[in-house]
Amino acid sequence: MDKIIEYFLNEKKTTEPVAKILAKTIMKYDDLQKEFLKWLETRCLDFESPVMIEGYTAKQISEIEPSMDVAGIYNFMVTLREQPEKGKGYIENGFPRK
Repeated sequence: MDKIIEYFLNEKKTTEPVAKILAKTIMKYDDLQKEFLKWLETRCLDFESPVMIEGYTAKQISEIEPSMDVAGIYNFMVTLREQPEKGKGYIENGFPRK
């Protein structure tokens, strides 16, 4: 948990309150939190047994939308889990920006 907050503070240069808010989503699910921590250690999304949600892994999301940073990818994985139709709609529409 602290490593994720430190990532937002040190690498993303957020304030502590913002870091805690951003980390909270990633830490919501144990499997996603563990995988994000693995990414922090390796800086690689090519895991032997990746978390798959609605048929997508974090690596696949990064390939579909290369401009999305890793924190965004894991936040999106939460969306896929909690609102699968909404998440798949974003994918089908090429992650439109408003």
